[in-house]
Amino acid sequence: MLNDDDNAEPIGNDPAPKDARIQKIQARDVPNPRWSTHHNNKLLTVVKKPIFGQSDKIFTIGSCFAERIRVALTAEGLDVGPPMQNVPMAHDRYRIDRLPARPHSDYFNTFTIRQEFERHVGEWSRDPEDYWLAKDQYWETGQPVYQDPYRRLILARSPQDLLEANEHVDRAIDQGIREASVFFLTMGMAEVFRNKRTGKIACQKPGYSGGSGADETDFYMSTYEENLENMSRVVDIINMVRPGARIVVTVSPVGLGRTFGDDDIIVANTESKSILRVALGALARKYDNVTYFPSYEIVMANAPLSFREDDGRHVANWVVSRIVSAFKAAHFIQEGSP
Repeated sequence: MLNDDDNAEPIGNDPAPKDARIQKIQARDVPNPRWSTHHNNKLLTVVKKPIFGQSDKIFTIGSCFAERIRVALTAEGLDVGPPMQNVPMAHDRYRIDRLPARPHSDYFNTFTIRQEFERHVGEWSRDPEDYWLAKDQYWETGQPVYQDPYRRLILARSPQDLLEANEHVDRAIDQGIREASVFFLTMGMAEVFRNKRTGKIACQKPGYSGGSGADETDFYMSTYEENLENMSRVVDIINMVRPGARIVVTVSPVGLGRTFGDDDIIVANTESKSILRVALGALARKYDNVTYFPSYEIVMANAPLSFREDDGRHVANWVVSRIVSAFKAAHFIQEGSP
């Protein structure tokens, strides 16, 4: 049994606020089992487990927190994909999310992540006529533009342009999956919107950033069982196409911007994150190559200090620094180590 450790050192270069509940994060072979240790030493432990090294290629997918992790790991000199920076742009004909400025695309729920992996192995192909008509915010044509329902903010001036844009994204994602030895998957929300025409789950809430979807979708509160099934299918596909790959799963600590259910936003957010957290815990116990990393717990243990003051939702830089440092301390394989 571990003893209380009064000498636990903090991980991360950015100092925590003096009144932060968690001041120290330790990577240990055996985790801390005592609440008194946590409380008295302001301590959180992460179990040591070799997962990735400098030569690994990491594939990240998920919510906006996955982008924060991608940026931070890239800054550490790691090779992180998918290579969205290689997607060719033609802004006179199509727009792809925030590319090229930010080479990432958000997947807010487990359904759209599953759909992306099923597309990769040919279990789902996009219908060229499966699009929404949205208001033209970019080209000022006065005519509707064409929006992809299943990826965040891909809009085009014609169905052909939309198809081309998606094919470019397909290639980048497929390359990232084929080359990755480590997959970092971040789940964002359990509230989803189902496409009335196809039954597939849309990528974002209706009207997101001026897009469409209000008339094309119905709100649906997904269940623990569905989210576990989705992620199990994702892991099965990864294990099929990349045998031996290691998989890290997390829950995004970024709260819902709003809820479409009947509860207060705090209540709805707690339920949504709880569904995902329980599903990922079960997933990690189900598969030997899946590891749950407690970024959600690190952030929430220091809430509200963990969040930016301007919106109270997005994670402050000092916490991201701690999370990435803790992730490396627990899971990075030093060159030359066994």
